[in-house]
Amino acid sequence: MSESRTVSEWPPVAASQNSDPEFRILCESAPIGMCVLQDNSIRYANPAFASLLDRTPEQIDYVTLKDLVHPSDHAMLDEHLSQLEGDSNVGPIAIRCTVPEGTDRPVQLHATRLPSCDPPAVLISVDVTVPRSWADPGPDDRLRFERLLADLSASFVNVPIDRIASLIDDSLEQLVEFLGNDRSTLFEFCEDEQLIEVTHSYSVPECDTFALGPFPVDRLPWYIGQFRAGRRVFLRNLPDDLPPEATNERAHCLADGIRSNVAVPLCVGGDVLGGITFAFLKHECEWPEEYFRRLHLIGEVFANAIMRRRYAESLRGALAENDRLVQRLEQENRDLREQVVLKYQHDRIIGRSKAIARVLSDAEQVAETDAPVLLTGETGTGKELIAETIHELSRRKSNPMVIVNCASLPATLVESELFGREAGAYTGAASAQVGRFTVADGSTLFLDEVGEFPIELQAKLLRVLEDGRFERLGSPETVTVDVRIVAATNRDLSQAVKDGTFRADLYHRLNVFPIRVPPLRDRRDDIPELVWAFVESLGHRMGKSIRSIPRKVMQQLQGYSWPGNVRELRNVVERAMILAGSDTLHVELPADVQDETHSTTNLRDREREQILSVLEETAWRIRGTGGAAEILDIKPTTLEARMARLGIKRPGKRSNIS
Repeated sequence: MSESRTVSEWPPVAASQNSDPEFRILCESAPIGMCVLQDNSIRYANPAFASLLDRTPEQIDYVTLKDLVHPSDHAMLDEHLSQLEGDSNVGPIAIRCTVPEGTDRPVQLHATRLPSCDPPAVLISVDVTVPRSWADPGPDDRLRFERLLADLSASFVNVPIDRIASLIDDSLEQLVEFLGNDRSTLFEFCEDEQLIEVTHSYSVPECDTFALGPFPVDRLPWYIGQFRAGRRVFLRNLPDDLPPEATNERAHCLADGIRSNVAVPLCVGGDVLGGITFAFLKHECEWPEEYFRRLHLIGEVFANAIMRRRYAESLRGALAENDRLVQRLEQENRDLREQVVLKYQHDRIIGRSKAIARVLSDAEQVAETDAPVLLTGETGTGKELIAETIHELSRRKSNPMVIVNCASLPATLVESELFGREAGAYTGAASAQVGRFTVADGSTLFLDEVGEFPIELQAKLLRVLEDGRFERLGSPETVTVDVRIVAATNRDLSQAVKDGTFRADLYHRLNVFPIRVPPLRDRRDDIPELVWAFVESLGHRMGKSIRSIPRKVMQQLQGYSWPGNVRELRNVVERAMILAGSDTLHVELPADVQDETHSTTNLRDREREQILSVLEETAWRIRGTGGAAEILDIKPTTLEARMARLGIKRPGKRSNIS
């Protein structure tokens, strides 16, 4: 062959007698289609090239190559041929050639520049050996694809939650390798509709992966909107196949070099969780329709795995929060029980409210003296415990406190019980008896329900209070004792004085240091501590362990008026402990709770009586330390407003309550 030859010297389209025999034999017998392109037209084509396009060599003589290529691939062909200007040999490309029936045939095209020709020519070789994802799949390809889908689906069955993410990564890699695209990305919708979360992305080595993490929806609004609507997206020729409104998507495809894109929504149970995309950066997508249909299966598999992961994470979060709340509640209960035990063992009184704190403060102040103390308050408020606290804080604590319930003693026996008697002092008194005053010598005598003390013996009691002397029944000898008196009553002794049932001088002697023990409704904040204290003590006795009390139950306990006060509360808790069949305590309020809480008249009268009692105790002083407002734990202005509403006026003043 000469150093430079013209096209006429090449083997012509029709067999030529002047052609180089060896080259002609090589080209004519080659199994790969070959043609020579000069001046943009085919100047030679071997039989294999013509047969590949279902034509004869004569039919493509001087035909422009673009006339044989699908219009969508013209730009790719021009770019491929233009690369020959700087290099005589470039890599192959996959394009679609048209055949007479109007269908497309995917082929692999390789161009080589022939610098020895004048004018320059290009040798084109064409082969049907293209990536299997571009060609129409044969039986083997279909079988391999179905097997891949089956294996991927099976791998997600009962997979541990912590392996789902890595399994999705592996699946994307297998899909890209089999399908022949360049990148696959999975994203999920977020609670914030302005963002999606890119969770997985795989690409072939020469292509960049998609950045993981939050991705603003407004960067690809049309594209992401298709997913939200549950639509599949197939864009073969990008950016031309995009609708006019997809301006952001068009710019994105141009910047990222995306030539085709296939996207499948992740749907489960009618909900769209996100999407999976298959991007083509080197060539356009030529998948058969059955591939698209089968990719929906992968979308469903991924969607179910993601939903399982979300449910598991939600359940784990709920369980963790539940464990945290349980631990917090148990710790609070332990702390509260420890505080209750400490207070019960040392201070005798349970509670931290201002009302009970003031009572304890008063008890501490008077305990250091020997002054008589008068404890007033409703039945069941714990007056005896306050008396014990005063005794335990006094210098007499080494001797036991003596308790006398004046209401439980018959009037005929009160004198002998308190002061003692000699043998034969009265009929039936066969032996001498030491009275309680004698027993309490050097200690404290607690006179409970002193308002029931017989009027005829009150003078004798007054004498003991004043000088510590008395005579035993049936004996003329005077006995001297050192006894500290703490009395308690639920009656209004000032009214009893007016009624003539209680001596005024005895009342004033007992009332040297009055302490009003508040009812439970005035110290509702102490109810939880009291309940837990009762639960603790009763639990030890009954052999039961209570770990929790529902918040609703505790709120009901705090909302009840408790006419029987602390004693009634203990009885209610004890009944609940008897009925308790688990470590959670459920308390049933007394049957007449509705009557107590909904009787407007009773509540109004009780409120009026309570305010009047406190005002009398404070000599009608409302403001300042020790004032009625402080004892009632309300603002002075609030107290004044309630007094005006209830018609309470200071004695001797017609207006200007202060």
